[in-house]
Amino acid sequence: MELNFSQTIKALRKERGITQEELANHLGISVQSVSKWERGDGMPDISLLPHIAAFYDTTVDYLLGCDAVRTEKAIQTFKEQAQALINKGKRRESLELCRQYQQRYPHNETVLSRLMHDLFIVDRINSSEEIIAIASKLLESKNPEFHFDALQILAMTHAAIGNDQLAIDYARQVPTNKDMLRLVLKGDELAEHCKWYFWKVCDELYVTESRLTTCPEAGYTPKERHAIRKAIYDIFHIAFSDGDFGFWENRLASACRGLALCSVEMGEIDQAFAELNKMCEHLENYANFSSIDHTSPMVKGLHYEDAQVGRSSEQSLACTYLAHMDANPIFKSIADDARMTSVKQRLQALG
Repeated sequence: MELNFSQTIKALRKERGITQEELANHLGISVQSVSKWERGDGMPDISLLPHIAAFYDTTVDYLLGCDAVRTEKAIQTFKEQAQALINKGKRRESLELCRQYQQRYPHNETVLSRLMHDLFIVDRINSSEEIIAIASKLLESKNPEFHFDALQILAMTHAAIGNDQLAIDYARQVPTNKDMLRLVLKGDELAEHCKWYFWKVCDELYVTESRLTTCPEAGYTPKERHAIRKAIYDIFHIAFSDGDFGFWENRLASACRGLALCSVEMGEIDQAFAELNKMCEHLENYANFSSIDHTSPMVKGLHYEDAQVGRSSEQSLACTYLAHMDANPIFKSIADDARMTSVKQRLQALG
């Protein structure tokens, strides 16, 4: 409490351009006493606190850090409530919760960051002006997580509304390798950090692959796209050599769907259905995922659970995949095959 007081009283004085002597004269005490308080070497007599608060037009609670404690507890409650909604894919409800907390804490970076993300997911086009305004504010954050999140959201929002050059400019500000912790951590912290790096890098490779193989300008043939997607699928199996994919079952399901698309284009129909059935298997595993303690050497000991998962929609992945298969002209070409009926029944059972 004393440390908070010393920092607060010093910050208030500097913000208002007041000297230690002016405060001392107002309180009828020595300058040395004020200096001592600001150094954290002591506290004023309790009877002086209301006078100090009045001098700075604030409250005794603020001087003692009580307001900060209450705010911290409220924001922690907000984070838990928002995460619970996101876990269920209830983004609009999470957005409404953000609005409520924004009214109470308009400058809190945690609230603003969550609001920025929810606006982006719910309606990035029509909310682009507000998203850009919030992200621009968070660019000034001293918290690197908020700063880098803002850069990424700015890049993706400008891309969504057609401001391609601005999107590229912001994207280039995101460091390609901002993970210096691998070089400075030691012992248990280093081991855990490196394992999480392997855990995450698989997804980075998956996202990069999906962007590359769906880019017409890359000029890949269906056979080449299949080879790239199969390589990424295999990398997951290398990192999670015990088959302990856990949350990443969803990525493997998506990879299998992409492989099946290529196989149909290549005329390898039997192979396509084998991949679609593997997709269903991964989706079934994902539907049953609650938590996992990884055992594979590269990620051994890491714990991950469903409570940490964020979803963009209340609709299940199986329902999303089913809709995609019904709409995709490549899959429509094999819609009359009895095996497709079987695949769709497996997806419907997960819906």
